Amino acid sequence: MKTPGIGPVLVTGGNGFLGRAISGRMVDAGETVVSLDLAPTIDPVSGVISETGNILDIEAIHAMAKRHGVRAIVHLAAMVIPACRADPAKGAEVNVIGHINMLEVARRLGVRRFVYTSSVAAKPREPFNTPVNLYGAYKRCCEDISRIWYLDHQTPSIGIRPNVVYGPGREIGETAAITLAVKAAAQGASFQMPFAGAMCFQYVDEVVDVMGRCLALEPDSAYVSDLTTGTQTIDDVIAAIKKVSPEAKITPSEQIRPAPPQLDNAVLRTLIGEWPSVSLEEGVRRTHAHYVRSRD
Repeated sequence: MKTPGIGPVLVTGGNGFLGRAISGRMVDAGETVVSLDLAPTIDPVSGVISETGNILDIEAIHAMAKRHGVRAIVHLAAMVIPACRADPAKGAEVNVIGHINMLEVARRLGVRRFVYTSSVAAKPREPFNTPVNLYGAYKRCCEDISRIWYLDHQTPSIGIRPNVVYGPGREIGETAAITLAVKAAAQGASFQMPFAGAMCFQYVDEVVDVMGRCLALEPDSAYVSDLTTGTQTIDDVIAAIKKVSPEAKITPSEQIRPAPPQLDNAVLRTLIGEWPSVSLEEGVRRTHAHYVRSRD
């Protein structure tokens, strides 16, 4: 993926799983990347400019982004499902106000490339036809705010709704269980799956590829789209793990995680066309190989 000329690109939540992955990919593509997080990273991505700061401090973030000449933003910084449940007010502040602040930075700097992660959790479902957790409610709010920001300020954006993203390094959060199960198999350890059910498993390399393709665009509106649409089960995950590690000791769960509602990525395919998919079997194989190497 060669995309010179997009940046400098500001990546919020740059020390996180997706932040590190997209930062590295953009550097490889020849872009200048500025990674923003609350604390300095102890293992910086080669070639990435690291900055510390809080997305709630809009004036400091604006000054930093202006100093670097930022022309594109990937907004990933957020509190995840368990943290939002544990501290709802802080979750709303970080996830909603922080999102507004980054849109305002984009408006002030005239940024026309603004890509952010929403979530399948934002999609309404039963019993009240709403998101079923606070994280999803905040993400749904951010989608609507992004649309209104375009109406009020003509700042375009693309929001992507991942479901279950996995791959090397995804070890925090409720759905990190997929990666942790593969890691356990690679290290000869046992692992108890915390949930069962059907969901959409998305390997990190494919997610980053899609984000990079979105970042290359200058959209003409505020778009939101599901990422991929094919669902598989935790039993499929276990089967994929045992294909690369026949002796894996992965125990299934009887706790059913609610399946995502109907998924639709037609908007995304219209924006960026088709892209190479990474099958569950291939994603598990790559993840397993990574943890075997790290073990050795």
